[in-house]
Amino acid sequence: MILILAAYIAILSFAVHKFAGKNREKWINAGFLTAFVLPLVVFFLLLNILGTLTGAGMGSAAAGLLFGAATCITGFVFLYIGYTMKPAGNH
Repeated sequence: MILILAAYIAILSFAVHKFAGKNREKWINAGFLTAFVLPLVVFFLLLNILGTLTGAGMGSAAAGLLFGAATCITGFVFLYIGYTMKPAGNH
C-alpha cells in the first residue's frame, strides 16, 4: 500500500509539474484543487471501491483517509511552490 501511495503522489506531482511548468498561477490553481477538492474525491472513491470489493468498511475508510490526507499535503506543497515562485515577466 505504501508503494501505491508513493506511486500515486509521484504521478500526481509529475502531472502537475508538466502542466504548470514555470507558470505561477497554474501552480496556485493546481494547489488549491489538489488541497481542497481532490482529497474528497479520492476519499469517497477509495471508500466506495475498496469497500465494495473487499467488504472492509473501516479498512477502506482508513485507506481513503490516508490517500486523502497525502493528497491534501501534496496540494499544500503545490501552493507553497506557487506562492514562492517569482512572477513571470511580461512577454
